[in-house]
Amino acid sequence: MAEKSTWVIGEFQPSMTEWLASIGEEKESAAFRLEDNQKAERLENLFQAIGLPWEGAVELPARELADMSPRFVALLAERGDELCALRLVPVRPEFPKLRNRGLPLRQVYETWFLKQDINPDDYRAFIMPHADDYFWSMIIVSTTEGIFGEVVKGQHAQLTHGDTNQVVYRFRYDFTNWQWSEEPDAHAKTTIVDAVERLHVVDQTKRARLAKEMQSEFAHDYLLGYFEALLWLNNKLYFSDYNRILYKRIPMPPPFAHVKGAITGVVAYKGVVQGTARVVSAENLSAEFNAGDILVTDNTDIRFVPLMRKAGAIVTDRGGMLSHASIVARELKVPCIVGAKVATQKIKTGDRVEVDAEKGIVKIL
Repeated sequence: MAEKSTWVIGEFQPSMTEWLASIGEEKESAAFRLEDNQKAERLENLFQAIGLPWEGAVELPARELADMSPRFVALLAERGDELCALRLVPVRPEFPKLRNRGLPLRQVYETWFLKQDINPDDYRAFIMPHADDYFWSMIIVSTTEGIFGEVVKGQHAQLTHGDTNQVVYRFRYDFTNWQWSEEPDAHAKTTIVDAVERLHVVDQTKRARLAKEMQSEFAHDYLLGYFEALLWLNNKLYFSDYNRILYKRIPMPPPFAHVKGAITGVVAYKGVVQGTARVVSAENLSAEFNAGDILVTDNTDIRFVPLMRKAGAIVTDRGGMLSHASIVARELKVPCIVGAKVATQKIKTGDRVEVDAEKGIVKIL
């Protein structure tokens, strides 16, 4: 079951767990599910250990919500009109995680929680604050080779789901020098530099504590992992994810090169492929598509998985190198260029094209 959200564009962009399950990576999917279910505890541990800011959560057994316990009644009285995110995390990993965000607590309780067909004893409830919009949304990947990621103005789903409607600034930091895909907004730049510095743990005792308690790893004294972060409109920075698995599956990009070409984008998975283009949308997924064809589309979602499996390469107008679909393309080992902006305008079904996912260029032959 996909996570539910009131503000995510569309309903076919599930969690990374469901994406992996959709391509048959059941073992990896189970590991990701467990990691994701425990992220609130990890973020709280990082807050306690190194002061890493996060939104914070009120944790209650879901049974207390179902039975209107005194604690939950008091919480409703205090924060019932505030926007929130309500996550129901299963106590058994085989159960689905459920989530709804963007509504006042009282409303999400009455119109969503009470309608869930679950046994409340099987879930823990995490109630977190929510904002309708943000200054900046970020993904930061910290690896042994360096730190890289993306930042975009507005909602975070633009990065994870590829629903980009703002400029995506990409960055890399090799522990010495910073590089950007294009000159960023000055506010975005200072926000990213500040967020990355929060992962710099110079105290050896603190690093040893995190290594022991959470099996955290470090390079150049930076905490390694996949991180999501948000700068709220009140200028407060909050981290919303710390994943110890995902970062190992995302390679550090090479230094950014400003290539010239009619159709250019960001490399999600390398390779050079020639083939027949098929311009596909969610409305014509059943159109003819042969093994080795080049999938050209605005943005992929989980409905495109059968085509992604067959494709010789993938080219999308929108999205970034860290979206769920980009990560799945890497898992499938299909050359992929994202953020090509005009691919669906310039390329027509039947065109013979070359996808150079080494340089990020698509040529019509």
